[in-house]
Amino acid sequence: MAEPIGGRNEAGIGFAATGVGLLVALSIFPADPTPEGALTVPALILTAGILLVPILRAIRRSPQLLNAENLVAFGFVFWLLLDLIQGAYDLKDAADWAIRDAFISIGVSAAMMWIGVMGRPWPLPKWLAEIASKTMDTRTVERLVPACLFLGMFNYALAVNFNIPVMFSYLGESRWSAPWGRGQLGGWDAFLDQMQYFGYVLPSLTALLISRKGFKFSVWLSVLASGIMLAFLAQGGGRRIIGVTVGAAILVWIQSQKDLKVRRLTVAAMAVIGLLTAMQFMLNIRTLGYEEYAYRGESDYDYLHVDDNYLRLAQIIQIIPAEHPYVGFQQIWFTMVRPVPRVFWPGKPIDAGFDLPAVVGLKGVSLSTSIIGEWYLSYGWLAVIFGGWLHGRLAATVNTLRERDEYLANPIVYGLAVMVLVSGMRSMQDLVIMSYALVAWWAANRLMRERAIGTR
Repeated sequence: MAEPIGGRNEAGIGFAATGVGLLVALSIFPADPTPEGALTVPALILTAGILLVPILRAIRRSPQLLNAENLVAFGFVFWLLLDLIQGAYDLKDAADWAIRDAFISIGVSAAMMWIGVMGRPWPLPKWLAEIASKTMDTRTVERLVPACLFLGMFNYALAVNFNIPVMFSYLGESRWSAPWGRGQLGGWDAFLDQMQYFGYVLPSLTALLISRKGFKFSVWLSVLASGIMLAFLAQGGGRRIIGVTVGAAILVWIQSQKDLKVRRLTVAAMAVIGLLTAMQFMLNIRTLGYEEYAYRGESDYDYLHVDDNYLRLAQIIQIIPAEHPYVGFQQIWFTMVRPVPRVFWPGKPIDAGFDLPAVVGLKGVSLSTSIIGEWYLSYGWLAVIFGGWLHGRLAATVNTLRERDEYLANPIVYGLAVMVLVSGMRSMQDLVIMSYALVAWWAANRLMRERAIGTR
């Protein structure tokens, strides 16, 4: 199934719309952008430009609605512009010119993303193409559910000496109280921590079963397994993990439908709203625990909180290179070596050569600047342009997983790959870490294949 001819034209429209949206937004950019809500209107205008093509595809119910670039475009809005639209916080900790340049960097990166989509897709890695081309019959999916649940939950059970009631007792506690937590620098036990990645695919397996069998008893067991896995993943407080796993499941369910009817798109939209609500709930309880949150009876946030990525992006632009030189390849190298276990390389870098919390006078916190901030930290504006283009190229490559017939029987790979790109908008590290779910999916497939061969 080849991509429609209009695909490249629509990417060109996305580029033009983003550019026009950026120019219009800058024409009404306030002289004082620091108060809460000062950038709401400019952010809405830029959002309209970035999302014009996805919105048009949704109205037409185009087969390209599920393309990766549409979700990446929403990633720009979610990670960087949503807080501005809501007037979530003031920007007094950054210079006015840096706030404006941060806004420009978002528009430039998003425009280059659409340029990247226009090119011919790169070949898929062989291991990814292998698992994507493997037909997933219903029986195999049902076998993978308990296997992934066991592997995903193993580290949690081991941390409490397989005392299951004690293990469940930590649900609802603060993210730091559970015995399976780990420090910044892991040891040999870090290998066990990686087993939770097998659980990342459980919601997608469940979504595939629902689309094929409906809500039969065996499917409800899979729903229960996914719920248990998600509850323990949520206990760690990582909202992006829940976003990736459940978001991939929603994509898998939609792809498994024969056509994009309004009713099905409405169900998917309601699922997204439920996901965002759950992620907001996680934010409220992850540091206090459920009991303390219930006792207080109120949330610390009266808006849909994402991260203060925009503020931190502006601070990066203000500081680099005026007060600190570009870190060059250190940021990219720091990301590339992330999968190497520290027990094999004790001297592995612990940062990218720049510590933003220390520079701005904060201790004991980690600050996210979005992947745009990390590109700027590396080589400035040229890196921002390259990074946006690269995200578009990756999106175009991922699209082949739903454009070629040999990959259509296994929608899970595409769902996970798209959500890896969306979460990767937050940081380069997330782009690497979330891709571990694809590696776990490959390993689970190999496990089932070897078991089937042994049985025969």
